[in-house]
Amino acid sequence: MTVSTLGASLSISQGNLVYVPSQLTASLTGELRREIALADIDAVDAVQPTAAASGRIVISFANTKNAEWAIAFAPNQDAQGCAEWINDVRSGKITEESSSPAAGELAATSTPGLDFVAVDVETANGNWASICQIGAVRFVNGEETESKVWLCQPPAGIEHFEDVNISIHGITPDDVKDAPTFAEAAGELLTFLRDDVLVAHNAQFDSTALRSAFLRTQMPVPQISLACSLALARYASKSKVLKVANHKLPTVAKAVGFGSFQHHDALDDARAAGHIISALAPAFANGAGEQTIRDVFDAQGFQLGTMSAEHIMPVLRKDTAPISPEDLGAGTDFRDRTSSDPWGSAEPAEKKEPAKKGQRRPAPWESVATPDTIPDPNPDADKDSPLYGQHVTLTGDFEPFDKGVLWNGIAHHGGQVGKNVTKKTTILVLGEWATTTSKEKRADELNEKGQGIEKWPASKLFEVLELETEPPF
Repeated sequence: MTVSTLGASLSISQGNLVYVPSQLTASLTGELRREIALADIDAVDAVQPTAAASGRIVISFANTKNAEWAIAFAPNQDAQGCAEWINDVRSGKITEESSSPAAGELAATSTPGLDFVAVDVETANGNWASICQIGAVRFVNGEETESKVWLCQPPAGIEHFEDVNISIHGITPDDVKDAPTFAEAAGELLTFLRDDVLVAHNAQFDSTALRSAFLRTQMPVPQISLACSLALARYASKSKVLKVANHKLPTVAKAVGFGSFQHHDALDDARAAGHIISALAPAFANGAGEQTIRDVFDAQGFQLGTMSAEHIMPVLRKDTAPISPEDLGAGTDFRDRTSSDPWGSAEPAEKKEPAKKGQRRPAPWESVATPDTIPDPNPDADKDSPLYGQHVTLTGDFEPFDKGVLWNGIAHHGGQVGKNVTKKTTILVLGEWATTTSKEKRADELNEKGQGIEKWPASKLFEVLELETEPPF
């Protein structure tokens, strides 16, 4: 087994503990590769890292007074587990062979050129712009080098906290009452980000939330390149590099050897997303000495996304059919697909025949057309479901699920589906779309008049409907 430490890796080979510093660590500190006979070790003790502070293991040597060697571990790395592993091999409880990595085991590692900043945001209420916490972690050559986290007051007018959001991340109005404003925190974030690519797990949500908050506070929207650990994880599982039951952040993070962490803490989530990229990048190595994050995504057929004043362009496969801005959905993947229906009532999406010569190519809104029949709400649904009694409308693209599947799921949970945003609408679910849809604009208009329509990211609906565990597409 190989264990990642702060700027190095540990392994056991032929009775020796082998310490290998990364290229970055070696260049900064002058450290060299080191081998220590297990027989010379007297004890291995650990100080477990926390979410915010580094830890270490301390190795004491036999027959040598006052001789110790401390090896640093980054926040959320498992120093205690490493110490136990070394001691188990020393005692014979496990063998070197049994501690070797299993087939397909992945872990974050040094990759020259792999520089980026991982970011996560948490929101106070259903409005994506209501950012109350931002976490950012810088990775240089695939290794964490520094991090920052900000609690902040959400933009004016949307600063209220909803119980469902508090139940997710634990942040309350009291926690941010003396915090800087979003504009102040965002300014520091942009300074920290510099010109690096922004990485997030579901970058569509985090980048859209940031852009919306920039606009809400009348800040200039910067142009930022986007990469998505969720998109890369889905591709990795499709190509058999990664074996996971679903693509939720904790599941994928665990699969790449990242230790336990506080999910929905912005700093922890950002760090986990960065480690996923760092772990998957070597599996997709193109043979070059250096490998930038653009190289990683380009080699797998992705184009990086973009945040700009005009829109959010998602991270997409390059084999997506080109769509012009006039098609009202530039940047969205409209490939034909089918979905399984966990409620057994929706028909698979109808596959459209390719246009013949001289025929009009289907417009993008036809590719995401909604079904004709609205299902009735389930009268026996669980009244504690967040969808029960709600009037729900969908807008955008919800790959890999067809809207018929989602409609039936909403009805199964006791929700009333609506094709359009009306004065009855209580929830608008936003799927991927490169521009603001007419339904979202209508919801904003009604909210300005006091209606109170919640905006849900597609991921939240998938979680409520338990669809994130569907097989990878």
